[in-house]
Amino acid sequence: METEMMIQTMQIAGGQWQRFRDALESAYLPSDDVDLPNRTFFEFTRDGETVGWGGFETHGADGLLRSLVVEPAYRSTGVGAEMLRVVEAIAAKQGIARFHLLTTIASGFFEQQGYALNQRDSEPPLIGNCTSLDQSFALHLTTCLHRT
Repeated sequence: METEMMIQTMQIAGGQWQRFRDALESAYLPSDDVDLPNRTFFEFTRDGETVGWGGFETHGADGLLRSLVVEPAYRSTGVGAEMLRVVEAIAAKQGIARFHLLTTIASGFFEQQGYALNQRDSEPPLIGNCTSLDQSFALHLTTCLHRT
């Protein structure tokens, strides 16, 4: 019998930025632009211990899922799926109707969560205009996914 995860969510602010950036860099994810406008990021904890981070960029009714990172000790435990549900719910409350993402290694995870593969040229312009993509992603190695 699976028990309900008890994950707490706190929006990242102040002194938490460096820990978040360190986590992103250790996962080879972009970190230079996380404090720019229209970006919201969270630290997720359980029993007072950090289990991961995640967030999104807002582009009208479209959102770009950003930087879902699960601490190694909590991978394959359901924590990532719970974090994703929390981020999606918060984004929906802020008016995001469609979520998009780029990934180099986690397309299987996101497909299991209801995301569908998408051709890059059918994505909205927000995908091509994201500063993080220019800085850190080898675009030819990424997979586009979306969920409505």
